[in-house]
Amino acid sequence: MSTASKLGDIIDLLATVRYLNEAVFMAASHPGLTKDATNAIQAVVGEMDSKLLAAEERVEEVMEALK
Repeated sequence: MSTASKLGDIIDLLATVRYLNEAVFMAASHPGLTKDATNAIQAVVGEMDSKLLAAEERVEEVMEALK
């Protein structure tokens, strides 16, 4: 398996984590949660989204460098 292929797999994994993160965000709106719990979950989701974006950008930079 080539390096580019492995990087593509990493991008796919990051996309899956992003979808899971979105599901957690949607679950945070459950009416049974307190406002503090909802805010905490949404803050974590926001931070995870930021880190996922940074990781995706770094992988894309590496892919470009390998071309």
